[in-house]
Amino acid sequence: MPDWKNRSILLADDDLSAHILINAILKPTGINIYPAYNGTEAFAACIEHPDIQVIIMDIRMPEMNGIEATRLIRKYRAELPIIAYSALNQPEYKHLMKKLNCEEFLLKPVHPNVMLATLSKYLDPKPSIPSIPDIFHS
Repeated sequence: MPDWKNRSILLADDDLSAHILINAILKPTGINIYPAYNGTEAFAACIEHPDIQVIIMDIRMPEMNGIEATRLIRKYRAELPIIAYSALNQPEYKHLMKKLNCEEFLLKPVHPNVMLATLSKYLDPKPSIPSIPDIFHS
């Protein structure tokens, strides 16, 4: 199980059962999860919490949907990885979220191993390549 005690993500989804599932999957990692239940809350959380390292973004939400929220977030935090998370397995949604530079598209309900592996790509530090000593200048 990954150790993500010093990591934070945003979970933007209007479905309480999605929050319960993701929290259950990620609880053993120690990660901090900021909840948002619509796109307006998601955007506000991204501005308010600079420690957020990844967003899990539902597409269909009230007030402001995930597409509009992603557009807004990209204007202020373009570098932030966004994982589209939806029950809508339709090519047009996948295409649209890809155009908005979402790094991944996961279908609900997600298998715990898929969620952990996907988040690992963005939360686990990349292994550093040891530098080769310069033998000509030593």
